[in-house]
Amino acid sequence: MQIGGRVVAVWYPTNAKPAVVQYTPRFSGLLAKDAPVTTACGARAPMVVFSHGDLGCGIQSMSLTEELARHGYVVAAPDHADAAICHTIPPQGGKPAKLPQQPSIFDPSAWDESSRKDRREDVEAVIDELLNNAEFGPVIDAEKIGLAGHSLGGYTVVGMAGGWPSWKDARIRALLALSPYVMPFQVKNNLGNVHVPLMYQGGTLDVGITPFLKGPKGAYAAANAPVYFVELRGAAHLAWANCGDERTTETCLERIDNARLIAEYGIAFFDRYLKGELEPVLDKNNRALASYEFRR
Repeated sequence: MQIGGRVVAVWYPTNAKPAVVQYTPRFSGLLAKDAPVTTACGARAPMVVFSHGDLGCGIQSMSLTEELARHGYVVAAPDHADAAICHTIPPQGGKPAKLPQQPSIFDPSAWDESSRKDRREDVEAVIDELLNNAEFGPVIDAEKIGLAGHSLGGYTVVGMAGGWPSWKDARIRALLALSPYVMPFQVKNNLGNVHVPLMYQGGTLDVGITPFLKGPKGAYAAANAPVYFVELRGAAHLAWANCGDERTTETCLERIDNARLIAEYGIAFFDRYLKGELEPVLDKNNRALASYEFRR
């Protein structure tokens, strides 16, 4: 879809028969492309908006976004202005887009509510458009909206849940932050302004982000309950956007343990806080993880 001047990938539940669809020349999914939206028993579906990492794109994390739709979610992921390494729809000719300016990620104290506000505007436009869209509006439950974001996308969604007060969107009910750049909120002591259920995911090889999530001064400790922290074994920063040598979403989830765990815990989290389901996986330790903590 085209929303607010951005290309937006949208996944959703349908009863139509799926087929292999190429996301890129090297990676495919199992989808019923452009099929009618069909929700279970005619009920309204929860919605998750996904914000990609810096220079990534809306289809960077297909094994999660596609799987969310299989579990009954409408999922929308815009290509932000910084999309460069990949695109949902490859741009046709012309000069490469000029990337938005931002402070150095190594100087989080320089960030403020003006920093990368274009990303907030993109997510707001997606929520507004889909709730008012003739096809999607009647099937989305406006009281069950979640956000997910990777890296700079994690910055975006935490900001929208209260990390930056002027960014706050009261429609947001749950937040999945995947190796998120949250240091600007930490140095400003703003993480306590987030009052929605929150799951952080990090990795043992994610040396630039995960150490700031852990420990007594980390983002997890500063968060309000309910809050979860999932730490993946052997996961570096791009684990949430990389299926290695796999070529399909199906084999990615079957063969890459961390891809499966990312989806399993992320979907269980949204199922609990957007659907009201118990999801016992959230209540116990898992030896497949490097560590797991939660407070409720």
